[in-house]
Amino acid sequence: MTISSIRVADIQENQTVDLLLLVNRKNLAKSRNGKDYLNLKLGDSSGELAAFLWDDAERAGAAVNEGDCVHIKGRAQVFNGNLQLTLNFIELWLGPIDARQFLPHTDKHIPTLERDLRQIINDIQDPWLRRLCQAFFIKDQEFAKAFALAPAAKAMHHAWLGGLLEHTLGVAQLALKVTPLYPWINLDLVLAGALLHDIGKVHELTYERNLDYSTAGRLLGHVMLGVRMIQDKAATLKGFPAATLMLLEHLILSHHGEYEYGSPKRPKTQEAILLNFIDDLDAKITAVNSHMKAAKNTEAEWSDFHRLFGRAFYLGSQERLLESGSEEVPSPELPSAEPSLLF
Repeated sequence: MTISSIRVADIQENQTVDLLLLVNRKNLAKSRNGKDYLNLKLGDSSGELAAFLWDDAERAGAAVNEGDCVHIKGRAQVFNGNLQLTLNFIELWLGPIDARQFLPHTDKHIPTLERDLRQIINDIQDPWLRRLCQAFFIKDQEFAKAFALAPAAKAMHHAWLGGLLEHTLGVAQLALKVTPLYPWINLDLVLAGALLHDIGKVHELTYERNLDYSTAGRLLGHVMLGVRMIQDKAATLKGFPAATLMLLEHLILSHHGEYEYGSPKRPKTQEAILLNFIDDLDAKITAVNSHMKAAKNTEAEWSDFHRLFGRAFYLGSQERLLESGSEEVPSPELPSAEPSLLF
C-alpha cells in the first residue's frame, strides 16, 4: 500500500489525498436533514485541517478516537474561504508511527541544545550539584534521550517535541545572565534548579501519538515526580550532602511560586525566588510569541484573544507605531511637586 508523504501545510485545493494523520478532535454531528456525519480535526506536525465524513459516519466514529492515527482518503476543498477535507475513507492505523511526523516539534537543533546544556553542567563549580546533573543528563542515556524528545507542556508553553530541552536551557541561560547581578546568590544552586526543575515532565506527559497527561502526571504532577527522581538519583551518589539536597528539593517544590499555580511550597530562599521568576519569564514570553505567530490574519494589528493571559497582543510594527506616536501624542507632563515627594 502506497501512502502519500505530503504534509498538511502543503495540501492544495482540489487535491486528492491519501494520508496518515492524527485525530486531534472528533465529533459525531447531525446535518440539517438529520443525517449523521463525522466532524474531525486531522493534523500532522505541519498543521491541521477540518475534515468531514458524510457516509457511514456512525460506524467510523465508533472505530476511531482522539489521539488515534488514521489512514484517510478524500479531496481538499475550500468552503467559506477555509480549506477542508471531504473524506470517502477513514480507518484506524495500527502500524508504527514516528511521533515527530505528527506532533509539533522545536525548530532548534537538538544536538546543539544538548551540547550547550552539557557545557553548563560541566561549568557548575559545586562538585555534588555537578555530579547530580551529570548523572541525569550525561550518564543516564535513557533519561537524556527521553528528555530531549519531551514537550514542556500540553498547551501553555513549549508545547512541542523538544520543548522541555529548549525551555530548560532557556531558564539555565537566564540564570547565567541574571544571577551575576546578585553576587550573594548561589549560582550553582540556581543552575542546578534550572536544569532539574521540570525533569518530572518526562513522566508527567505522554507524547507518542498526541500531547496529553499520563496517569502519574494526573495523580502526582511533575513537581512531585521530579523531587522523587532527584532523591533517587542523589541516593546513588554516596555522601551527597543532606543540606544541599534539601535546598535543591525546595527549589523544585517552589518553582511555580504560589499555591494557586500548583506550587506545593512558596519560595523561601533567594535562589528559589530567582528560579521562580526566570522560569515564569521564559514560559510566558515563549507562550505569547507562539500565540502571536499563530495569528490567522497576517495583516491584522492584533492577535486573537488569549484565554489564559486574558488579552489580545499587538502584532503591528512597533517601529511604525513609535514613529507615528511621536508626532501625534504629546509627551505627558509630570505633576508639580516638591522634589522630596518625587524621590
